[in-house]
Amino acid sequence: MTTDQFKHLIITHQPAMQRMAAAMLRDDELAEDAVQEAMISLWRHKDNLERQVSVEGYCITTVKHSCIDLMRKQHPTQPIDRETLMLQDLPPDDLEERYQQAMDVIERLPELQRKAILLRYKEEKSTEEITKELHISSANLYTTISRALQNIKTILKK
Repeated sequence: MTTDQFKHLIITHQPAMQRMAAAMLRDDELAEDAVQEAMISLWRHKDNLERQVSVEGYCITTVKHSCIDLMRKQHPTQPIDRETLMLQDLPPDDLEERYQQAMDVIERLPELQRKAILLRYKEEKSTEEITKELHISSANLYTTISRALQNIKTILKK
């Protein structure tokens, strides 16, 4: 695809891309940045454009991803050390007992949930390391950990 073909194909979709970015970011300058980043990404993947059923949909999706990336850069998340949170308000002499109670609860979880929780919070492994070790997708890992935490809450309520 030549530069002129790219421009002709993309320019018609730029207003919709701009509106989408402005709606998501609620800031015109950031929206312009997001559209610019999307344009760069579209240029890098210009060979894919001709194969798309909906070029406009592809452009809008690219802008959405650029907006999400910008929002993440503005508000980075901090990892939560849940084990520390569980133990922080306890007197020092209760820490070992509380830790053992937590481990007893974790042992009652289904095998995959137990492994995922231990790998994440005890061994502090990354998502990539855990997914490789457990042979599951990252989406499946997030679901597994969410269910494990929910099961822990249920067990503790009993």
